Amino acid sequence: MTRREALLEGARILAAERRPGTETPSLDASLLLSFALGLTREALIASYPAPLDEDALADYRGLLGRRARGESVAYILGRKEFWGRDFFVDSRVLVPRPDTELLVETALMLGDLASRETARSPNGGAVRRDSVNERCIPAPGQIRVHEACTGSGCVAISVAAERPGWEVSASDISGGALEVASRNAAALLPPGRPGGALELFKSDLLQAAGGPFDLILANPPYVPSAEASRLASDFSEPLLALDGGEDGLEPYRRLVPEAAF
Repeated sequence: MTRREALLEGARILAAERRPGTETPSLDASLLLSFALGLTREALIASYPAPLDEDALADYRGLLGRRARGESVAYILGRKEFWGRDFFVDSRVLVPRPDTELLVETALMLGDLASRETARSPNGGAVRRDSVNERCIPAPGQIRVHEACTGSGCVAISVAAERPGWEVSASDISGGALEVASRNAAALLPPGRPGGALELFKSDLLQAAGGPFDLILANPPYVPSAEASRLASDFSEPLLALDGGEDGLEPYRRLVPEAAF
């Protein structure tokens, strides 16, 4: 069997399943075959006529079986691109969605505005001290940013990478999610970053996150409970990261007053 024949076979298998999230069988098959062979998709395309050895074929079919049972391609590969970087992901966190990049874009825009306002502060560069947790607030021109419900850390880490001088932290109620975020921060943020390392807190929304902050980011669960269970099952994603209560808005009702405080 050639690599091209294996790719066509995989696409047919995935197309026949008609499971939620398997609307791109050819793309999924090519990603899985590339992974099984240790090649880029470009290298795979260039090697279509080459034969596929039995070991690689067995590995590939194993990956196809996982995908056909509904497991996310990102979980199988252990990575997902977001804001131009590859993030480690597994079933402890949601797979980052492309539309969430809008949150990063908006955060950078608003943070730049806040940074300019802070630079014009009349306190002449004095550093305020937070009486709650005894942490120094950055001097004018710098800002403190916090992301609640961080999951994989893709938003907070992207912001921290784009604005090295900002003090960025993140929190999540899930210990497993914080382990994933910590792994991503270690891999994607340089040591000795001017704004410091990404500090992570185990917190139900903002309760244990410290503060005050100049900018608070969040993409909390927003799916009504009745629908969240089905989605978690269909996409093998953590229910905790999807379930937003009876109408999907319960986290928002708590988050807004906490952020105001």
